[in-house]
Amino acid sequence: MTAALLLLLGLVAAAGCSGLEVGLYATSRLRVALDAAAGRPAAVVVQRSLADLPGTLTVLLVANNLAQSLVSLQAQILLDRWGWESSGLVGTVLVTAALFVFSESVPKSAFHRWKHELLYPVAPALTALRLLLGWAVLPLARVAERLAAWLSRRGRSLPGRASERETLLSQGAAEGLMSPFQQRVARGVLALRGREAAAEARPLSELPTARLGQPGVRLPPASREHRVLVLDEAGERVAGWAPLAALWTPAGFRPAARRDLRPVARVEASAGLDRVYAALDRSDAPFATLTVDGRAAVIDVDRLRLRVMGMFSDGG
Repeated sequence: MTAALLLLLGLVAAAGCSGLEVGLYATSRLRVALDAAAGRPAAVVVQRSLADLPGTLTVLLVANNLAQSLVSLQAQILLDRWGWESSGLVGTVLVTAALFVFSESVPKSAFHRWKHELLYPVAPALTALRLLLGWAVLPLARVAERLAAWLSRRGRSLPGRASERETLLSQGAAEGLMSPFQQRVARGVLALRGREAAAEARPLSELPTARLGQPGVRLPPASREHRVLVLDEAGERVAGWAPLAALWTPAGFRPAARRDLRPVARVEASAGLDRVYAALDRSDAPFATLTVDGRAAVIDVDRLRLRVMGMFSDGG
């Protein structure tokens, strides 16, 4: 009786781990953020798990393997009790089929279809698993992350790697070896790599700006931008950016202070847009500043992404 209960418990645990893995991948981060802001406890748990997604997935994979090992062990015990010959072979076949159907295919399909309806009710299991396994698993996950980042940096620094990719994309697009969509993407990528940052830069006059220590925010007509570029006291260079709402008070816009500033990335005007993306990724900033014809200009990462998407859809 105990072996049967443990076998059933292992199946349920493996199904839950598999479903949570797919649920975290498929869920809408925007909806989770809105639900968490509304005070829904399960959404807060999911949001914390998504903030450390590699660590959470590592814990889930280890827990899933432990649950499947429990199922295999208990199935072997039950078959031995019932007097099955070749119980090892029979158990392997039965356990593999049962795990594939009830702990892989069914829960993953269910969590992919009913994301939040299933993810939120079992969210406390994420906290429990991190408490039980995190102390042993997460340090290994951190080491793996750092090793992967180091290998990725080494790969990007190898000479000739980018030019080989460009050659393959060019040949594939020219010779019709790709689907129409893949050809559009290839042309968009090549156009992006060949375009300098200055081609996508906008003058500061098109964005909300403020000066350090001076009240007021200059808002361009019909601007929908919710971020303000903050210039230094002389108004000559960008010191950082601040959320528009952070400077607003019932009496009007207050002066921007250095404590309000968030960093921006700085790039050269002659840099390619791929380098702009790399600089924005390293700094986690929504803006990159550069000098065009002696004047400060800025690249907005959201606008740049829309431009790239337009390249792909329009064929570059």
